[in-house]
Amino acid sequence: MTGVLLALLALAPAGPALAGNGAPAVRPKTCLVLSGGGARGAAHVGVLKVLEEMRVPIDCVVGTSMGSIVGAAWVSGTSTAQMEEALKTADWDVVLGDQPPRPRRSWRSKELERERAIGAEIGIGKQGALLPGGAVIGQQLEGFLQRLLGPPVTRASFDELPVPYRAIATDIATGQMVVIDKGSLNAAVRASMSVPGAFAPQEIDGRLLVDGGLVRNLGVDIARGLGAERVIAVNLGTTLMPREQVQSLVGVTAQMINILTDQNVNASLAQLGPADLLITPELGDYSAANFKEAWTTVVIGERAARKVAGRLAAYAVPEAEWRAWHAAKLPPRVADTAAPASVVVETDGLKSVDPQSVQAVFAAVQAVSRPEHLVEDAVEALYATDDFQQVTLRTEPREGADTVIIEPREKSWGPNYLRFGTSLSTNLEGNSGFSLVGDLRATWLNRKGLEWRSSVALGDLMGVRTELLQPVDLARRWLGSAYVDARRRIDTLFIDQDAAATYRNSVLRAGIGMRSRYFTDAEVQLGLQRSWYDQRRDTGLDLGDRNGAANVGLLRYTIDRLDDWEFPRSGLYATAALEQSFEAFADDIDYRKGSIELQQAFGRDRHSLSLAARYGTAFGGDLPLVESFALGGFQNISGFAERQVLANGVAFARSVYAYQLAGGGAAAKAFYVGGSLEAGKAHEQLNSISPRVTRIAVEDRWITGGSVFLAADTALGPLYLAMGFGEGGRRAYYLFLGRP
Repeated sequence: MTGVLLALLALAPAGPALAGNGAPAVRPKTCLVLSGGGARGAAHVGVLKVLEEMRVPIDCVVGTSMGSIVGAAWVSGTSTAQMEEALKTADWDVVLGDQPPRPRRSWRSKELERERAIGAEIGIGKQGALLPGGAVIGQQLEGFLQRLLGPPVTRASFDELPVPYRAIATDIATGQMVVIDKGSLNAAVRASMSVPGAFAPQEIDGRLLVDGGLVRNLGVDIARGLGAERVIAVNLGTTLMPREQVQSLVGVTAQMINILTDQNVNASLAQLGPADLLITPELGDYSAANFKEAWTTVVIGERAARKVAGRLAAYAVPEAEWRAWHAAKLPPRVADTAAPASVVVETDGLKSVDPQSVQAVFAAVQAVSRPEHLVEDAVEALYATDDFQQVTLRTEPREGADTVIIEPREKSWGPNYLRFGTSLSTNLEGNSGFSLVGDLRATWLNRKGLEWRSSVALGDLMGVRTELLQPVDLARRWLGSAYVDARRRIDTLFIDQDAAATYRNSVLRAGIGMRSRYFTDAEVQLGLQRSWYDQRRDTGLDLGDRNGAANVGLLRYTIDRLDDWEFPRSGLYATAALEQSFEAFADDIDYRKGSIELQQAFGRDRHSLSLAARYGTAFGGDLPLVESFALGGFQNISGFAERQVLANGVAFARSVYAYQLAGGGAAAKAFYVGGSLEAGKAHEQLNSISPRVTRIAVEDRWITGGSVFLAADTALGPLYLAMGFGEGGRRAYYLFLGRP
């Protein structure tokens, strides 16, 4: 009978365990420890999905690096489904960069891109070259973290969170482990995942903090310090690279970090006891840098957690208890779309930038922004001044209300900057060309924001330009300019389309003007300049030299909203310009010149289409050769040589289709295959002379061309292998890095 009763009791549903005094037994405190691992850390989301499915309550969370991001998002009320969606839909090229999407970038950065000066920005100081603290400062990462964690609220302790939380970081100055237990959750996470060299350190309380994986990638001991009686540890593993991959500075640095991480993880694993549980997702050689496909590892985390479901069952609680715990500890985070009670721009830390200018930029945004969009618009506008490495946010209680504090932080490598760009090309038939572009910008030369900009071009086009830009208003919407610009290039003279001579065409310009900018979208320029022209024979037939000068008034309006300059998928680019000369001296050259150019891009999935048109006219007069309109070259009547047609007027239309073959990696962001169709008409060609008629031949007919290409979007510019087709069976082959 006794045995039967015991058997029936064993089969009966379990009620709450009772302590000796009849009260329910206290559930052992369980802490979740999430390791770092870069993109591999997305597997943590899968583990969390299974923990929730099996009704496993968690009493504290400790995270390192990517584990700190996932853990902080979870305790902030972001669901696993929301995390997975964020990982899947994020534009990682933007998140892991510092520039916003191109339409919202600074006007200056767009200018540099159009001029092919796209290299990394280097600071120039008394100590020589200055570099940023990491490849990524984290401006766009801050926005991604805010979408996951909510506004950066300052907390006296992370124990105030529904589930107490700790992030682990490393003090880069001392090498000590730092357990972040208060302040901004966003800043704590940002510090914990700052891989040295890849991300700039995060400053918290005067300490420069980097990735916690260097000292404690799996914080088992930190969980014990929080009173954990049971630990669920999720270790993503560290895969050491084979010898053949450790051949560069980047490879050696990455391997060093892997070794340090691997060693401290082994020490942490030794601290796990019989009551603890280790979950190890089988990620194999999945790259810690492959964020674009990180969402695919969520299922690997689920699979790993289900493998230990039998042991996880011991951590589970009944349905009713789970619902009560989940409602109390993990309430869904509700996005706050209301306007903040107060927004303040903090400028106390500025050294070079004038605080009044910062406040003026903020006031200009405040005047036109809707209250609920003010913070986002202000951050974008301040970042688009190109003065700051970051524009950070935090929320603090001030005077009885939550106040959003916007804090712009000056570039640590400023205020003087240098950029480079290059292009290399060959027609695969022995003719090659190159150009090297350098751009120097010295900022805040006076308290009103005076800038000195100088650029140099070497190669097929030789040139130098130096310009002073003085803001007229505090918000820097209007700028006065004074400049000197010199250009020289070699152009070809044709007789019945056969090359007969080459001429060295030079121009020296000096001018003054005004610029007005409308945020990052558009710019209007007004100016007066004097130009000196010098056209001299270089080789071939001597048809006489030309020289002279002109005084010109000019007006130019430009809109640039393309999402990508080289491979656009959306947006508009438009520019219209008018130049009118006026006589000041008897021998001045008289001309008028007008032009308009439009480009609209469309894209869907892997397909993109760009339509462009332009028109230029001399209004019935003659242009100096260096001011003429050009046709010829890749996607500018392909099949014809570069600048083969120079004329007083042109009409041109083009369509370019591109198909993205695949996403790239470290060497290239993407690979494309595509083609173009082009048609153009030249009016009064200036560089072609008929031997039968002693006047410039008039070419008022449409000529056509096209191309097919393979291309890669690289950090050094577009890489093209292409073939061009033109009228009369013309063929041209192109291999170039950077636009010719």
